[in-house]
Amino acid sequence: MQVSTTGSLSSACGLATGITGARFTSNSAVQPQLGVNPGGALQLLGVWEQDRWNAIGTRAINVAITSDGGSTWSAPTTLPFSQCGAASGVGAAYDRASDPSIALAPGGIAIATALAFSAANYLGAGGLSAVLVSRSTDGGSTWSAAQALLADSNGGTGTYYFNDRDMVATDPNGNDVYVVWDRIASDTTVSEPTWLAHSADAGATWDAARVIYDPGAGNQTFNNQARVLPDGGVVDIFTVPNGFNGQLYAIRSTDHGTTWPVTGAATLIANMEPVGTSNPISGGPPIRDSMYMAQTAVDSTSGKLAAVWQESSFTGGARDGIALSISSNSGATWSTPVQVNTDGGVAAFDPSVAFGANGRIAVTYYDFRDYQAGASVLATSVWLRQSADGGTTWTETRIFGPFNLNLAPPADQLSGTVGNALFLGDQQGLSWNGTSWVALFAATNASGARVFSVVAPAQ
Repeated sequence: MQVSTTGSLSSACGLATGITGARFTSNSAVQPQLGVNPGGALQLLGVWEQDRWNAIGTRAINVAITSDGGSTWSAPTTLPFSQCGAASGVGAAYDRASDPSIALAPGGIAIATALAFSAANYLGAGGLSAVLVSRSTDGGSTWSAAQALLADSNGGTGTYYFNDRDMVATDPNGNDVYVVWDRIASDTTVSEPTWLAHSADAGATWDAARVIYDPGAGNQTFNNQARVLPDGGVVDIFTVPNGFNGQLYAIRSTDHGTTWPVTGAATLIANMEPVGTSNPISGGPPIRDSMYMAQTAVDSTSGKLAAVWQESSFTGGARDGIALSISSNSGATWSTPVQVNTDGGVAAFDPSVAFGANGRIAVTYYDFRDYQAGASVLATSVWLRQSADGGTTWTETRIFGPFNLNLAPPADQLSGTVGNALFLGDQQGLSWNGTSWVALFAATNASGARVFSVVAPAQ
């Protein structure tokens, strides 16, 4: 079913650009994420980017609620992370938002985060950039005013900063909440480390944000993903880009995020060799996918961890497939990556992963196996692969499509420039509702990009 709706934002909010030729795609909805109530998996909250710009970011972050495991959804509301969601307060200072994340703590308390920034000179003098958080104590019906976990105003001269790729994670057995992100610098010779903000009271108050892993001068951590283990330990999984390749690493804290491994002591999960998703239509616009961005999951019972990402080594560098690696010992060691997409003859991209009951695991992704050579319609489908035995045997189901990816909104390839790359989001949502898989993803219909939900039975 379609979850996002049209006309959810005022035509007058969040219009400042600072980038010549920038425009937004009205009613477009992309990059959804899911949060599940640890006390009742039928309650899920979904967040996504609403009205994507062709330069950087989106006009607002919207949220919707389901109380029946994904079968029906509430009308979306707008979170206070930009001018389109906040008439006053911290969020009203920013005309853009991006990278929404959401998680639920025991008792149904919801914590949502997003990046907020001004498009005008966002990584230069006078540019504004922050990681914002908002909290709901009534299951997502109402939300607190936004609070900045870290804010940069980039005044004066010197090195300027842009906060990037935030993620929130909650402890299903306690009140600890963790938000991780990276922080891009205008001077690429400095270190661009992993940052953490921690709350011990389900998001009511927050410790001062701080660096938890420094990759060293000239290096960057990217796409940090925090996951909380059943014993309360926290694992952060991130990429360190290296030219056209990268390395995927994990670090672990056993004391609620107080101490972490020192520089150079992270666990290598795998080398990453993505080539990106090429448009099979000759001369067609490029496709912005999730290169170097692993998506992760934790099994709340066994503590197993999983990571999926785009990987070209399965095809000798010809095209990306979907790689899966699993850790059975709290991130200390990881399995050799295996390919989980079934059609190696076409590009697969934007994977998500989730654990279910009794060792089940599932992966969703997009691919082009429905595209017919020479056609002007870029036929794309969403696939669900699931395993009931922890990844030994698999079944596959098409859960949506084919749809025309050509109708996705345009976005930049290099942040801060006007671009025409087709964009559904850097990540999509996948969760378990107690009996079935719930996928929340962006796709297109005749009106453009929208967020859809599918409930897929366990097999």
